[in-house]
Amino acid sequence: MKKIYTLSSAFTFNATGEKVNAVASPATRPELVASRADFQFDFPTLSKYYSIYKLQIRNDHRIQGLVAFRPTPGILECANMEICNANKHGKPAYNGVGKAIVALCCKVSQDEGLDGFIYFDAKNRLMPYYQRLGARNIFGLRMTIEPVAAKKLIDLYFKNA
Repeated sequence: MKKIYTLSSAFTFNATGEKVNAVASPATRPELVASRADFQFDFPTLSKYYSIYKLQIRNDHRIQGLVAFRPTPGILECANMEICNANKHGKPAYNGVGKAIVALCCKVSQDEGLDGFIYFDAKNRLMPYYQRLGARNIFGLRMTIEPVAAKKLIDLYFKNA
């Protein structure tokens, strides 16, 4: 997967309240290694098994979020989704990165002919957050987003999709 996506009004810059577009594109191994300190998950290792996409603001090299995914029969497996440390806790630089990551996964699923179906394992404390995005708990920490909820997220961020 090498497609580049633009997500409309995806993040809110907290210092000004301004909405900014995000660009999602494949992350290179050197980028993953260079940004290792900004993320908890080991994305360089995950890149051996999954496509890794980065979310950034156009003309800004800083990676705001990363996601590892791969198509499987009938559904997109999202192995890890993470926002960078600068957007976690306290005073995040940008809000909305996590929701944009989920919307990106739904769009990739749709583009891969999987109708927007995605699944992922959520951290226990994040389950209510994902439920607000339309995810459904199917067992344990495993959650899924199905086509109706996926379409809402896709329509929100991909105006010309």
